[in-house]
Amino acid sequence: MAASTEAAVPLPEGAAAERAPMSAWVSLLVLVALGLYTYMDRQIFGLQAEPLRKALGLSDLQFGLLQGVSVALFAAVVGYPIAWLSDRFDRRTVLAGCIATWSLAVGACGLARDFNELFVTSALVGAAEAGLLPIAYALIPELFRGGQRQLANSLFIVTGRLVVGLVIAMCGWMIHAIDLWRPLLPDVLQALPTWRLAFFATALPGIVFVPMILLLPINKRGPARPPPGAATAVQAKQPSVWPFLRSQRFSFATFMLSVGLLVFGFGATGAFIPVVAMRQMGVTSLDLGNAMGIATFVSSAVGLLIANVGMKWLTPRLGPMLPVRVLAFAAAASGVFAATLYLARTPVELFTLMALHHTFLMAGTMVFPTALQEMTPQPMRARLISLVIMFNMVLGSLSPAVVGAISDALKSRPDGLMLAMTATSTTALMLAAGLMLLCGRGYVQTTRAARAVEAG
Repeated sequence: MAASTEAAVPLPEGAAAERAPMSAWVSLLVLVALGLYTYMDRQIFGLQAEPLRKALGLSDLQFGLLQGVSVALFAAVVGYPIAWLSDRFDRRTVLAGCIATWSLAVGACGLARDFNELFVTSALVGAAEAGLLPIAYALIPELFRGGQRQLANSLFIVTGRLVVGLVIAMCGWMIHAIDLWRPLLPDVLQALPTWRLAFFATALPGIVFVPMILLLPINKRGPARPPPGAATAVQAKQPSVWPFLRSQRFSFATFMLSVGLLVFGFGATGAFIPVVAMRQMGVTSLDLGNAMGIATFVSSAVGLLIANVGMKWLTPRLGPMLPVRVLAFAAAASGVFAATLYLARTPVELFTLMALHHTFLMAGTMVFPTALQEMTPQPMRARLISLVIMFNMVLGSLSPAVVGAISDALKSRPDGLMLAMTATSTTALMLAAGLMLLCGRGYVQTTRAARAVEAG
């Protein structure tokens, strides 16, 4: 209950200026590394899309289900219970359990013999991954205070986005290295296809991460404690999530739908750009990993610049409406560039337009936590964040399946997959922009209600 106590009890004077010890920054680095590690499974799916699809005889619809619905299926069910557990027990133990399960599930993906088995194992991957963000955002306040907490939140997002391009490239290099080093592998592994070995290799770092998580110095720096006998009274006054959600249902409904459609649009292109590049343009796994890594790194860096410089310049003009306005603009601009992907005829054109498309998606991603934190009172923030993330995962997971179904229906067209991908992404992102503008009608009122709950 450490996080809940900290949320309900004001920190003593001078806490805002307290400097976090080196162990706190090391812990933050581990959390960033975990976020990057759990991103690798999606890259293996993307970079080995065609070999995997052909080996198991998958249709585009089935591949889309694996990329989206299977990942979100269990995640939507277990996300809130994991957040509940992390509020009541040692967060390190819960997080270590999630990573151990994730690693085992990724390894099991490499053993799948058909669509059904791969669907179940990828669903377990999504379920294990569901706890990472809620737990990370709950752990950071236990490590940092005052202004350093905001800095830590920003670094958690920014570092992951900037380095994720390198992770994509590393996955491409790993796949290439597997083929180069195949003669050095044990005889039982040499005959296995590359995509199976790639899943096995991705699962191995879990052996290191699990003990590393358990040794994090989280409990050595707990939040300020209320006077003896006051804890029960404070906890009794903690508000419930559901009455607050009901009272602010318009703002939360439009916000969650908008961000969900933003994720939906991102999933439509993210899942199938690698397939388009390999199927229609003949790009190799190594070149694909390098190109996507560079495009992601550049778009993340420029998106970070747009979000921070733009917000600094616009704050005096938009005031508290700034986060939702930036999110609306990011969705609309990204939708425009999603449409232009259809015009790509070469790998250079495809990845250049992808970088432009992702730049504004990244800018919106940088603003999303700030907007959500402003809407949620501290005493219930972890649970509300888990609900929003679960909803986004469910809605976003549907886009690869939708693109796959449309592509299968357009299989007579040589550009059917490209058309399905760009049309789905563009439509979703434009709807996201409109819904975020609607959210602005009640956004300020919701932020004031959140502060009133904190004050009460």
